[in-house]
Amino acid sequence: MKPSHIRRAPWAALLVILSVSAAQAADLSVSQFRVRGPAGGNDEFVELFNGGSKVLDLSGYKLNASNATGATGTRLTLPAGTSIPAGCYLLLTNSASGGYSGSVTGDLKYSTGVTDDGGLALLDGSGQPVDQIGLSAGSAYKAGTPLASLGSTNADKGYQRKTDTAGLPINTGDNQADFDVVAPTAPHNSASTCVVLGQALSIADASAKVRSAANVNMTFSVALNQPAPAGGVTVHATTQDGTATVANGDYEALDTTLAIAEGQTQTSFNVVVHGRTTPSEDKAFEVNLSQPSGKIPLARDTAMGAILYDIPIAAEIWQIQGRDQVSPLVGKSVMTTGNIVTAVGPSGFTMQTPDARADADPLTSNGIYVFTSTTPAVAVGDVVNVDATVDNYYQLTELKNATVAVTSHRARLPAPVKFGENLPSSDPDKLSCGATNFQCFVGMRVVIENGMINTGNKRFSTEPYAEVSITANGKRSLRQPGVRFGVTVPDGVQLPNWSGNPEVFKMNTADFGAVPLNTPYVAGTTFRAEGVISYDFGAYTFIPTSITLKHAAEMPRSVSPTAPYALRIGAFNTERFCDSNFNTTFTCSGNTKEPTPDEVTVKTQRLSAYIGNVLQLPDVLSVEEVKSLAVLQGLATQLQDDYRANYQAYLLPGHDPSGINVGFLVRTDRVRVVSVQQLAADETWNDNGQTAFVHDHPPLLLTAESRGVRFQVISVHPKARTNVDKDDSSATRDRQKRFLQSTSLARQVQNLQIAAPWQPLMVVGDFNAYQFSDGWVDVVGLISGKYKDSENLLKLGKNIVYPALWNAVESVPQNDRYSFLFTEKFGQIQGYTQAGSGNSGREVPTVQVLDHALLNQVARLRFLKMQYGRADIDAPVQTETDAATATDYRKAIGASDHDGFVVDLFVPSRPGDMSHAPHGFDDPQQGHQGNDNDQGEGHGRGH
Repeated sequence: MKPSHIRRAPWAALLVILSVSAAQAADLSVSQFRVRGPAGGNDEFVELFNGGSKVLDLSGYKLNASNATGATGTRLTLPAGTSIPAGCYLLLTNSASGGYSGSVTGDLKYSTGVTDDGGLALLDGSGQPVDQIGLSAGSAYKAGTPLASLGSTNADKGYQRKTDTAGLPINTGDNQADFDVVAPTAPHNSASTCVVLGQALSIADASAKVRSAANVNMTFSVALNQPAPAGGVTVHATTQDGTATVANGDYEALDTTLAIAEGQTQTSFNVVVHGRTTPSEDKAFEVNLSQPSGKIPLARDTAMGAILYDIPIAAEIWQIQGRDQVSPLVGKSVMTTGNIVTAVGPSGFTMQTPDARADADPLTSNGIYVFTSTTPAVAVGDVVNVDATVDNYYQLTELKNATVAVTSHRARLPAPVKFGENLPSSDPDKLSCGATNFQCFVGMRVVIENGMINTGNKRFSTEPYAEVSITANGKRSLRQPGVRFGVTVPDGVQLPNWSGNPEVFKMNTADFGAVPLNTPYVAGTTFRAEGVISYDFGAYTFIPTSITLKHAAEMPRSVSPTAPYALRIGAFNTERFCDSNFNTTFTCSGNTKEPTPDEVTVKTQRLSAYIGNVLQLPDVLSVEEVKSLAVLQGLATQLQDDYRANYQAYLLPGHDPSGINVGFLVRTDRVRVVSVQQLAADETWNDNGQTAFVHDHPPLLLTAESRGVRFQVISVHPKARTNVDKDDSSATRDRQKRFLQSTSLARQVQNLQIAAPWQPLMVVGDFNAYQFSDGWVDVVGLISGKYKDSENLLKLGKNIVYPALWNAVESVPQNDRYSFLFTEKFGQIQGYTQAGSGNSGREVPTVQVLDHALLNQVARLRFLKMQYGRADIDAPVQTETDAATATDYRKAIGASDHDGFVVDLFVPSRPGDMSHAPHGFDDPQQGHQGNDNDQGEGHGRGH
């Protein structure tokens, strides 16, 4: 009779288990564990048990763990000499802070924990799982149905493996069937009393792989947990059909009596499995034990015999690839012949179907990667036959365990796919490969004639200069008009969704040796390249085999020097320019602590290098995110030391809880300040029942003169867009606040226009808004007098500002319209997948304009040009880091997370000198000078 504790998983599930890894060892198992305890998430242990009759040597075994997304890592490698006697235990405990708190001392310690919803595994010396338990479906380690996570409550609760009547651990290959929750836990260590196991027989599962017509033996093992007594032990074994049957010729029936000799603990026998030449689904049968001599208990009386058919299938590459990320032939052996090697890397090569045999389906790829683990003995242009197994390597279909035969050399390569203006698609509703934009090109040759590098190199692991973001159409990845991709357009808003730039992808430049490893690239660089499309770390990736730079962008890239007839006005978000004193509600730095005095000094030097070298010492500079007048005056002093430029700082404190403000740096040798005052600083609103200031950073108005021309500049820094695209109360609140800030500022602008219609007026700074509507509140449009209710959720009615202001961004070339880099995270869409903690799926580095210059009509008549200085957004990450210790102009690189800009206005050195005036310019201010009194230096509110 079959013991009641035996629970057999469905045939298909067991076949999967047996085909992926060897059957879990009958003797060694995880008998009890917890991944969180009374002391917290590190209060954990793993108890191992030897249910066999012999000492087990565990030298080199590993305790591994997985998180809920399948990322794995080794927690402990058991040292040489580690062993467990029969019936005894070994206790592994976490020694990290807040670690194991139990009273039973651990035998071996590890220092990195197991997540609450992850999993754990015990691996043998060759890396094969001996036992594995999952706490979620996403864990890389699990057997059958995983266990339920016990949550994040700190309590003495864990899981304990069930045992049979003989005291042996139950291991059916299904976690849920094999474990019970235990509270409190009661771990055992090597000093605990060992279990005296009653004598019992068991049989282990087995498998055999069929690759041809030849018959193969499937070997089963029958074991006693203690040496056989005098006279030995016998037991009867018979086969029983499952999905594999004797009648169908799958295997040969067996009905025999087995013997274990006196003093021995095991025996084995073979079942003959018949070969075949045509593919088949895997099958299985059972072997049952009965009639043991001496009435010895049967701890496990049934074993599964899995027949794993691995008959190579003749297939073209496009048949192997299919239309999806996972091959229809995954796990199968294939033979594909007469394909051409197109690229060779250090661990494999790509090959492609000759053009004459390529299929007509545009949604399947004709190329594939062959993984060889070492440098392959092939060259580009070789014609090869490959016999291999189809694998899915993190969503990349590839061939592994390959046998490669070169049949000829120097074949003509298949024609490359031409990426350019319309390929890959920039329309998310009409992607190039159906549901994705790149899957149908994976493994294939591609040529990019007009490539654009969109970001400087990221850092990756030990590589300081790794991947870059690119496009093939020669355009930067710009934020375009519309509601954010993936967000529902609100009712009453007549705007489309922004596309999300599906044409943007990444490039790993050095993988196939096109350039040396760790070659830096600056965004804005254009190139021509040939290579292949791959899939890496959850994202589609271009790997060049050759690359030629058409234009290498410089870093930094300075604006042009100020012309002698120009007044230069700029703006620059300094990115939290703080002092070392924590005297605000939140830290000014945005981190857990304020910068040290030395860090403040370095920041000051880097900002000076940016203003001096990159922005070329503007006459007036609006600065945002500065903590205090003292800090800003320190920057003015640094500019004097570095460039002999006489700057005076102006800053009035606002209401930001972290203390950041807006201010001005003014060159006193070129500009005379009339007054500096805050606008609408005391305006309030009802912020969820509380009275609060409308402006965290009240707009700051500078009135000044240069060469007889009086002008005004407003420095602004409205609320950030952080929550506006969400669908919750924080979004509603932030949209309303941005709307109120914009309407308040618009009223101030209009009052100034009415008071002095002949006077140039500019509104500059970090608007935290695009040059078009995002569908909620068009901040720039409202302030400039160009707001359209039809394009915004919040309605204004009649525009406040008239005549409207002009955004000088419109004069900047399209590819240069950006001042900030933001990586949009759209999740697992368009074939992009989550890969560990570093990649959430489809991530699109997007450059966008947040820093604007709005000009009234009088200022626009004097307008010469607008330029962004490049030292922050386009630099490789490592270059920014290294720049902190530079001693020359490169110190400017990475000084902030924004790029600043300058606007040049025509202001001749002598009143009435129009020799360099723009066409049609007629100075509207002549005859209006000299009637205003100087109101002082403007260091207090109202001046």
